[in-house]
Formats: sequence, C-alpha cells, structure tokens
Amino acid sequence: MSVKKIRIQVFAYATILVAFFLRVYRLADKNIWWDEGWSIWLAKQDWLALALQTARDEHPPLHYWLLKTFGAFDAFSARFISVAFGVLTIALLYRLGKRVGGARVGILAAFFLALARFHVWWSQDVKNYTPSIFFAFAAVWFALDVIASADGAKQSPSNKEIASSRKSLLAKTGWRAIFLYALCAALALWTHYLAALILIALNGYGVLVAGRKSQGSSPPSFVLRQWIFANALAAILFAPWFILYLQNAAAWTASPAFDFGLFLKLVATVLPLGVTTEIENYAPLTIGFTILVALGCVFVIARTLSEAKRTKQFPRVLAIANRKSEIRNPQSAFLFILIVFLPPLFLYALSLTPVSFFAPKIQPRYLLILLPAYAILVALGIATLAKYSRAFALFAFWFTLFASLFVLRDYYAERHLRDEYATLTNTINAFARQGDLVLLDTDQEWPTFLYYLRAPLDWLGVPNGKTMDATTADALVQRALARTDAIWLVAIPDALATDAQKLIETRVARGLPQQNAWTFDDKRLTLYARAPRDLIQVAPANLTIQHPLPFIPFSEPNAQNELIAQLTGYDLPVRELRAGETVRVTTYWHSVKTRGEIQLVDDANRLVRAAPLELETGKDVRVVSAINAPPDARGEYRVRVQVETTPYDLARIAIEPRAELVRADAVRIANAIDYRFGDSIHLIGYDLPQKKIFDSKVALTLYWRADRAAKKNFIVFVHLLGKDFNAAHPPGNFLWGQIDRAPQPPINAWRAGEVIVDAYRVPLDARAPIGTYKIEIGLYDPATGARLTLNDGSDSAVIAEVEVGP
Repeated sequence: MSVKKIRIQVFAYATILVAFFLRVYRLADKNIWWDEGWSIWLAKQDWLALALQTARDEHPPLHYWLLKTFGAFDAFSARFISVAFGVLTIALLYRLGKRVGGARVGILAAFFLALARFHVWWSQDVKNYTPSIFFAFAAVWFALDVIASADGAKQSPSNKEIASSRKSLLAKTGWRAIFLYALCAALALWTHYLAALILIALNGYGVLVAGRKSQGSSPPSFVLRQWIFANALAAILFAPWFILYLQNAAAWTASPAFDFGLFLKLVATVLPLGVTTEIENYAPLTIGFTILVALGCVFVIARTLSEAKRTKQFPRVLAIANRKSEIRNPQSAFLFILIVFLPPLFLYALSLTPVSFFAPKIQPRYLLILLPAYAILVALGIATLAKYSRAFALFAFWFTLFASLFVLRDYYAERHLRDEYATLTNTINAFARQGDLVLLDTDQEWPTFLYYLRAPLDWLGVPNGKTMDATTADALVQRALARTDAIWLVAIPDALATDAQKLIETRVARGLPQQNAWTFDDKRLTLYARAPRDLIQVAPANLTIQHPLPFIPFSEPNAQNELIAQLTGYDLPVRELRAGETVRVTTYWHSVKTRGEIQLVDDANRLVRAAPLELETGKDVRVVSAINAPPDARGEYRVRVQVETTPYDLARIAIEPRAELVRADAVRIANAIDYRFGDSIHLIGYDLPQKKIFDSKVALTLYWRADRAAKKNFIVFVHLLGKDFNAAHPPGNFLWGQIDRAPQPPINAWRAGEVIVDAYRVPLDARAPIGTYKIEIGLYDPATGARLTLNDGSDSAVIAEVEVGP
C-alpha cells in the first residue's frame, strides 16, 4: 500500500474517531426533554401498543422499536443509538464523497459533518433523525449503482478499466444493488417520513439521467425499468406500515404561514452552523459557507453541462471549469445539489397544507436530513478552490474549521444537567405506596416526569394550556379520588398560569388531608392522604440509593450502645453547578435524633456554604439538604457531611463561574424604566425589537438589577393583554399570550449591582385578533404563587405595547 493511501486511511479513521468523541462527550449531561421522554415512554410499551400509538402520531415506529430492542431506557443508552447512526453516517459520507470527487472530497465532507454542530446536536438526542439519515444516504449509495450511466462506467473516481467497459453496471451488481436500495429506502421511511424528501430528489435525479440517455445512442428503457422496479420494491416494503398509518392517522392542521424569506435565511444558517435563534448575528459565517456551497454547485453544473454538450461553442468559463474542476463524476455530484435545494421547497410547501394527514411545522431540525449532501457541496467548493489557489483553499478549510469549532463551543456550554425532577420524583419513589396516584398540575411535562419516576403509580394530568374552571376541576379531582386514598400533587409554573385560583389544589385538600409539602425550585410536591404517612424512614421495598456506602459511623456508641448516626449512602443528581444554582444532597442514615450539616468546602478546607441536617431516629432515614452555591464561586468544591465532630467528604462538585459582573453604565438599553419589586429587585429597562409583529411570538429582552444578593428565587411572568377578553379564559380575562419562567441566571445567583440581561419569546395565541396588546411584567413565589409587590402596592407593571398586524 502506498504512502498516499495510508495517509488517506489515517485521515479517514481519525475523522471517524473525532466524530465519535464529539458525540459521546457530555452525552448524558443534558436533561431529558419532552420528545426524549415521550420516545423512552413509548419504547417501554408492548410491541402492538407501540405500533398503534405511532400510527396515530407523526412518526413511524422503527426508532422506538430499536430503543425497545436494546433496552435503551436511560439517557445515555437511548442517546447512544443516535450517536451510533450519526458516526455511521460520517463513515458513509466519506465513501460517498470519495465516489463523487475522490478521497480528498470524501475526507473534507466527512470532517465537516463530524464537526457540524447541527449533526452533533441531534446525534446526542433521543430522536429518530440520525437513523433515518443513515438509511436515506445508504439508499443514495445504492441508487448510484442502480442508476448507472449508459456506458456502464461505475460512478467512482477514475478507473480506466471500468471507464472503458461498455457493460451495464447492473450486469455486475445484479439484483443486489436494487434490493439494498429498496431495503434502505424503506427503512428510512419506517424511521422518519421526511426521508421521502431524499427519495424525491433521488427520483428527480433518475429522471434527469434517463432524459440524458434518451438523447444519446443508448435507450433509457432498461435503466428506467430497473429503477422503477427498485422503487416499487421499496414501496412494497413500506406499504404494510403506510396502510396502517392511513387507517389511523390524525388530521394535522398546518401552522401559521412562515415567512419564505426568513425560511431561506434559516436554511442557509442552520445547515452549516446549527444555530436556530438570533440567526442575523451569524450572517458573516453564513455568507462564507454559502459562497463555498455556491462554488461547489457552479462547478458541478458547469462540468455536467460540459460533458453533456461537448461543443466548441460551450462558454469559455465552463470549459475552464471542466479542465480545472476536482469533480470527477459530475453526474453523481449533481444529485447532491438536488438533495440540498429541492427538499426545503417541498417542506415549505407541505407546511402550508391547510389540513393533512401529515402537515409538518417549519422546524429547523427537519432540515438535518439535508446536511450530508450540504457537506459534500462544501467539500467540493474547497476542492475546486484548490485547483486555482492552494492559499484560498487553505483559507476556506480553516474558515470551516474555526466556524464549526466556534459554534460547537457554545453548544457544549449549553449542555448542563440540572436537578429538574430527579429529587422530586425520588421523594415519591421513596415514600409512595401501592395504590397511590400522581396528579400532574399541569401535564405539560408529563413524559419528562415519567422518565424520572420509578414507582409504578397510576397518574392523571391536568390539561395544559387551558384555563381551569370549577366544573372541570370538580370532575378531574373526583376521578382522582375515586381511584385512590392518596394523591401526590405535582404543581409546575404552568399550573399558576392556568389555575391562578388554585381550584385543583383546593378541591384535593377538601377530599384528603395534607400530609406534607416540599418545594423544589419552581415546582411543588404535596402529599394528600387519608392516613398519616411515615415520611422519614424509607421502606425496604422502596429503598434505592444512587451511591450506597459501607456503614460510616459518626460517633462512639451512646449509653444505650447505639451509634448516633451511620451513613449508608447518598444521592447527588448533578456533579456540576453554575454559580448561584442549588444542589440537593439526599443522605440515608441509621440514626437517633440529632443534628449535623451538609457543607460545601473549598480546596483550602474553608467552609463556603452549609445546610442544616436534621436526623430523626430510625433505620434508612432519608434527609434532603439544599445548598446554594455562592454567586462568585468557581472551581472544584467538596460536598461534606458533618455530624457531631466527625466530617466525611461525599463527593467533589465543579462550579462554573458566572460571567464578569456587568454594570448599568456598560449596557445599552433601548427603553430605560425603573420598577422595584419587593425590597431589592429592579426592572431597569427593556428592548422590544419589533413593535409590530406578524408571527406567533413576541421577542422581548428585560434588564434587571438587584440592590443586594437575594436568598430566594422568583418566577418572572410576561403577559400579553388585549382589548377583548379571550373566550378560552374566564370572562374578563384579556390574556392572549404568556410565559412564566425563572430568569437566567436565577435570582439567588444575582450579585449586588449586577445587570441581568434576560431574553424572552412570548407565544401569542393563534386566535389573537388584530390590535394593540399591553406587555405586563411581574414576579411570584413558585412555592405559594404570591406575587411581589411594587412601591405603589400593585403586583405587576405594564411596560409597553405591541401591535399585532394582519
């Protein structure tokens, strides 16, 4: 083997290893979100129930079957399936690029896809995109065998023996390529319906190839027959599922029309950069990638036309392109132009369908399936530049490398695991009994909640997005009370948005006495049960400890020969924090009644923060302690437990520092205001980029300042109030848009005098009439729902107006 071939193989394998590392790095360091929770919940159902559920949904079942087959029910293993198919796609793309333009193009394309934030992102998610993309482009590979050129030349880098052969490629590959194409095309459709976009482009390519042959000496009928047969076989393989889907499919109503110009900008930005918000900030990078893709397209088209016409009258610039282009098989390369440019148009047209059995919204992630073809065009652009100027080609390569790394850095910075439901659900897991029921108020995040819930409990959900009334609350609570004598009520911020009067909570309390209540950041957990519960000792059947320990004694035996405290283990849901965030440490004990502390200690053994530890007498006593990291903390700290005079280090935890403190004079605020909430929180300004909106969300940036460090968190609400009352709300309610969430960073992470820049996108009701809407701002306690008041005694401030246009 020559040195050149060895070097190529080293680069290829290194690219695949880099791709694998980037996709497993921090794989589990992100909370499960709604779609992932849904996928894992669905994969746990029996095979028939799973199939029937997906037949009523907008996704086919193959990905869920893969999760079920491999038992991938936790974040790492479920996401690893996406990782595996993502890495396989990069290996396949190397072969495709090599087939089109040689090893250099193959390595460049694979390298760009390996670093592409967009592809890394969805390779680290429990979704069906990377399996569908792999099968779709495997179908592309075999399609290039099936759709052979008239002279039978194999569409790969130059090979004199093949190029001189007049035998049809089909005579060499036989039925193998046809069957494998059909199988991969069907598997792609069994994984995601939008794989059909790639198949549409493939068929468009087949028609173009057949049309070219019809102008030559060879009749196209043979190739057409083979191609039609291959597609018919793919249709047969997909037909069983498609028939079941048509019999059960729901009618999907299209979303409001998406501005076509904005859609094109989104496509041009999200494919190379994987960025979906504030895309205008990335315009220079987007333009650079667009130029590279345009170069690749120009030379593919030029070479294709040059080979087709071969006339002296052919334009001089195209003749130059023909001589200098790196593209060795322009006919194959033209396929990737079709894949990049045709499917977005079909997707946009499909989104405009008024009512259909499949009317997808314009979601950036649906464009992911085009990314491998886009990567090949980028590689062709760089390879073409290399024929003219090595310096320009190197500049283009370094541009793609640094642009990819730049957006990747921001992507990994956002992968941050938080204790959203872990400690809350573990409280239920520890103390639930058979026959208990969970009532989710609201059910907005039910798949995420069920992912963390181990206890096999029945559950009901309060419908999200609908204002609660007395009749609905009575009916729902009566259903719950008829099924159980104990209700675990889980209230999230959406509950206060839809049930400000706490109708659900009030009616549950009428039926069952409250036994205990807990607050976990912006969520509340309340146990209502007919009989008192032991909420101190965990029953052996419920005991599951994340980090069990050998019995750690904390004192000498007392007069009754009892050890005051023995530590048996602990739960620590996160090992990384951001300054100002709260970590909850759950410890398990054999103890008598005593006190201690959970401490946060720095490397100099200095106590930074401490939380009280109240131990009761018993076996398997469970205690949850919350420690708030200081706003100025940074580096590694030890989590230490101390009872009596004995310390014991449980674990190390890393705290990511906050950005440099920003003062008011360093920030440009478009609209300065000053509303003081409570005794220390100031709303000092806002930015409203558009005072007239035409889509479904209002962009708003709020600027906050705290007079001093706060010890408690609050939730910000932003309301859009119209002049007419909303029929979906109680009479007199003029609410047409709303968002409730904690500021970022949370309020107890704010430093005295610091300016917090907090951006929101407030969803507007699709039925909102044209007119003027007031923007109302306020804060409330997530535990009680009580609002913070302003100086004048009011509990909210109207800061601006926005006009909703036609």
